[in-house]
Amino acid sequence: MPLTSGPRRRIAIFGTFDVENYGDLLFPLVAGQCLGRFGVDVVPVSPTSDRVCYTDAIPPLSLAEFARTASGFDGVLIGGGNIIHVRDFGLPAYDAIAYPMLWAGATAHAVRHAIPVMWNAPGVLPLRDPGTPPGWLTRVAQAADHFTVRDTHSAHVMGQWSGRRPDVMPDSVLDLARLWPRDMMLDRCRALRDDMGIGKDTPVIALHVKRRSLGTMDVAAFSAALALALEDAGAVAILLAIGRCHDDHTLVREIHAAAGARTVPFEDADALQDIAAVIAGSDAYVGASLHGHITAAAYGTPARVVTVPALHKFIGQAQLMDRADELVPDWATALTDFRTVLSEPLRPLPAEVGTRLSRHWSAAAALVQNGAAPNKAMIFGDAPIEDALRRAVQDQTTPPRPSRRSGRATNDTRKTRRSGMTQDTLTDWDSAKINGLISSGEHDSATTQIDAVLEQRPSFLPARLAQIRLRMAAGDRAEASEMSLELADEVPDNPWVWLLAMQAHAATGDVETAKAIFDDGFDRLSPPDQVLSAALSALLPVLGGTKEQIAFLQEALKTRPDDQTLQIRLATRAHLAGDVKLSLDMLTKAEAQGPLPAFAQRVRTQLLPHLTSMDEAADELARQVDAGGEDAETLCRLCRYAAAAGRFEQSQTALLRALDLHPLEWRPLYRLNRIFLPAAQDAEIFAKLDTLRLEADTDRNWRLQFAFFALRVGETAIAQDVLQTLSDDPVVGPTARDLLAAVKATGEPHPRPEVIADGDVRVVRKNGAQGTIVVFGNFLGGISYVPDRYLDNLLADLPANVIYMRDPHGRVYLNGIPQLGPDEAAMQQALRDRLADLGGGRVVTMGSSASGYAALRAGLAIGADAVISLAGLITPGRGDEQDPLHNRMGMEELFGRDPEAMDLRPALAAKKATHLTLVIGAEYEPDIGRSRVAKDLDNATVHLMPGVTTHHSAIPAIADGTLVQLLTAALDPSPTSAESKTAGSKSAGSKSAKTKTAKTPRGTKNRRSSKRRKS
Repeated sequence: MPLTSGPRRRIAIFGTFDVENYGDLLFPLVAGQCLGRFGVDVVPVSPTSDRVCYTDAIPPLSLAEFARTASGFDGVLIGGGNIIHVRDFGLPAYDAIAYPMLWAGATAHAVRHAIPVMWNAPGVLPLRDPGTPPGWLTRVAQAADHFTVRDTHSAHVMGQWSGRRPDVMPDSVLDLARLWPRDMMLDRCRALRDDMGIGKDTPVIALHVKRRSLGTMDVAAFSAALALALEDAGAVAILLAIGRCHDDHTLVREIHAAAGARTVPFEDADALQDIAAVIAGSDAYVGASLHGHITAAAYGTPARVVTVPALHKFIGQAQLMDRADELVPDWATALTDFRTVLSEPLRPLPAEVGTRLSRHWSAAAALVQNGAAPNKAMIFGDAPIEDALRRAVQDQTTPPRPSRRSGRATNDTRKTRRSGMTQDTLTDWDSAKINGLISSGEHDSATTQIDAVLEQRPSFLPARLAQIRLRMAAGDRAEASEMSLELADEVPDNPWVWLLAMQAHAATGDVETAKAIFDDGFDRLSPPDQVLSAALSALLPVLGGTKEQIAFLQEALKTRPDDQTLQIRLATRAHLAGDVKLSLDMLTKAEAQGPLPAFAQRVRTQLLPHLTSMDEAADELARQVDAGGEDAETLCRLCRYAAAAGRFEQSQTALLRALDLHPLEWRPLYRLNRIFLPAAQDAEIFAKLDTLRLEADTDRNWRLQFAFFALRVGETAIAQDVLQTLSDDPVVGPTARDLLAAVKATGEPHPRPEVIADGDVRVVRKNGAQGTIVVFGNFLGGISYVPDRYLDNLLADLPANVIYMRDPHGRVYLNGIPQLGPDEAAMQQALRDRLADLGGGRVVTMGSSASGYAALRAGLAIGADAVISLAGLITPGRGDEQDPLHNRMGMEELFGRDPEAMDLRPALAAKKATHLTLVIGAEYEPDIGRSRVAKDLDNATVHLMPGVTTHHSAIPAIADGTLVQLLTAALDPSPTSAESKTAGSKSAGSKSAKTKTAKTPRGTKNRRSSKRRKS
């Protein structure tokens, strides 16, 4: 049923739908499916009305037929495909202006009939230096009501050529699964495999080879290498003819005849849907087709794409799909990757892709329903459109005069050099083989082959570039630098030569020369995104630290303020430095240029709480999930944001979905440890995870998070076994060893019934209590990584009532606890009431890390006698100028844009009756630095744990008895204060705060473990 009421509308979609090319033929089908639900029918229009061999392709109208019937359409949709150019490829069935008629001519007709013009993200082929945009082209660009292209390079070229830069959006074929759902494709692929005689357990690669992608490798050599690669991988390749118009079907037959039994030819597919099904249902796609890669991405199939030639369309789409790592430089690399790609898991599209495509179709449908913008300028006045466009194209393609600069290239040769194409490319040069020799260290063989080519063709550019790369690989970096400068002087306008010269000097550490080379070519050459990205990757690391890199990028942006690649690099560097404002500013500007690549979108999502409220941040994440973004990171972030916003049901739903979809990833377990569920649900989840632990191959991060969860549910033996296996790990080993010691010190847990009851506030009364301990559980509940059930083994022996609390928002109790009231003030009042009901006595609040701040904040509000903060904060702002800037990022999210406003020093100084003991590692400089803010406070003691080198001072304080000692002193009602019992000598440079270095107490084993009851 259409999503809109009223009469159905009819639009024309323009492209090369009269040629047997899989990708082009999908555009009308996908557009028809996605716009049909809005009540819009789609009619394809092409230079001719020729039919193709595929039964499910829609026959097009010819351009001439459209011109006669244009008044019967309600809109024009241009693209996709690489059709935005004015070239004549000499195709027999195509007029010299066939391609410009598909976009400029279509626009001219639309303006004359006052119907909207929408661009369906076509590609733009580069032109020679365009100069001032001609009037007709400016009017074409301005007439677009919805102006999109499929990559940033196309947007840059169109902006320079026409004067108006279009938006960037993913190729619309990425919505292929809306047309043919994945389950349907998998069923169809199984049927095709049965027909082909391929066993259900045989690994299958959907393979597409384009003849030009082989470079100089002949078919026989390629087929032999393919047969060996398939044999090694134990796989079968289904050979696809994606571009019959490029003679792919003939090549399929040649390869099958030469490669033998492990290849299955599928050059005679009857339907486009069959080609899509093979890609969707295979274990991997390997090929040289952009729309082969796009189809793989649409269905989650792992892929490798051979980028020969290295066209901007490959990298542009790969970045938008978060699959740039799947691009390989040649077939030699692709073949060696067979085993790897076959072992990779399904790879869903980033949620942002689905969101952008949905917006695209909605915008197009709204324009069709509402009509075009009024009063557009006629493209060619009243002149016949075809004649006027023919003259305009002739003017645009007239060769320029030779350059006046002596010895410099003309525009035509400059364009030739940029593409790497000269007459010298007609050679037996095998770039893949040479690169393989260099990378594998076979430098003598590489030298012999490069020298042989250069002896015959001294100016052959690929060989000269390889010669420099060889010198760099061999360690002759100084010589490589000199050679690169010589080549740059000879070929000054080739961006790849510019890149190599800069890389060579960066590799030698000659930073100033590398920067000078960058500056010279950066604005002059306008290098494409792929080259600029490689240049930045080489240059930024040698500039120094993050601060220096940020300064460099800011300076570069003064030259090209709208360059998305620079904006994104600066945003990510600012994010690493903790400069939230700069990072957000750059991401906002970059997003205005076009869709953010997935890695930049992830940074933006991380910064959402700095940009908006937690409610709105959760809403945006929910939209991403609804659009199909169910990767572990997105679901876990939705879980966190929803909890912070108090939307606990949504938070738990996202968590359970993440655990269900991604059980072997560590992030869902990390989030599980920070979301509090009923005990019965914890037990059910643990049983499933424990099965995975025993049966699946899990990494150390997963096992560490599993051990934390095992402790939460009381499975001590299992937790200890897992921690023991991690104890020698160089990364997580220290945490595992400390936690093992803490668990050993507390003993097998025998918690009192109230402790393990469901609820965020649990009160345990003690007969003869001298006071009450209020435990502000941290993000995991409990103290550090030690859950309440283990902590209770220690606290149950003390003469105190205990109030165990945990924060379901994960906001260090700043939102309060729903069980105690709607906000922090209500929580504090409820605590006062509970304490009064418990009979008075001394009050001690306690917490670790960020919850140590909560314990101090609440302790001051309720008039606690003592606060024990284990590596907690006194102020979330920087207490010392040496404190790293990036430490502020988490503080800003929790405490707002002005963390200094949350400084507790004034309140602590004013409440002399409350004494703070801050327990930190004696060897952990960040916490030592933060503790210096207490130096002027008479009622604060800094307690140093000797030998502790991490932030988690709570674990060794539990293990060696320090925590019990401090609590015992704090609860003592005698006139001798806890302060005097724990105070030691002042730290160097301190005025008032006392510093005590702990000695390990004797007899710290759990005295009650032998006589405790089990509950």
